[in-house]
Amino acid sequence: LWKISSAHLVVNKGKDDSRVDRVVDRDLELIDANGETRRFSDLKGKVWLVSHVFTRCPGQCSGVCAALDELIGKVNGGEALHIVSVSLDPTHDRPSQLSKFAQRHDLVRDNWWFVTGNAGELNSYMKEVFWLSAQERPEPQRDNVNDLFIHDPRVVLVDHRMRIQGWYYPFDPASAGALERALEKTLLAAKKSS
Repeated sequence: LWKISSAHLVVNKGKDDSRVDRVVDRDLELIDANGETRRFSDLKGKVWLVSHVFTRCPGQCSGVCAALDELIGKVNGGEALHIVSVSLDPTHDRPSQLSKFAQRHDLVRDNWWFVTGNAGELNSYMKEVFWLSAQERPEPQRDNVNDLFIHDPRVVLVDHRMRIQGWYYPFDPASAGALERALEKTLLAAKKSS
């Protein structure tokens, strides 16, 4: 897969930070859990959260999804809020696998896409646009047969203008609180602009 590092990466640990100046400025064709074609550009005008997932993940992927599910239950986003869970294992995670994962975790809804696509294109896109890192876990370090990847559990907040508002750790209480506040603020700004 791929790995990145950046001295300028801003991860919100609970404080406001205006150093983020990133825009989702290119598109990618995706396939959702229903086999339908989706594009990130379809989300223009919505506030959305994007993170990695892989259906064979032995732990943190379902934890990130549970944290996002809890978060969207707290905020009143309605149709303006969308979640995108992007497979970091596109070779395995075909639409049927993504659908089973969403069903197993009770996350089947119109405003939550579980998506896959061409492995090389998708992994490069996630790295270059969202700065989400992952790498294959060396076999001797795997706890079990499905412990395939070392990946960052960060969640990226994107506003209605396709501007990245920040990166958040849903398992860190300060960062999760900052995400909730930023999400509410971003949703309000989107509502005012419509």
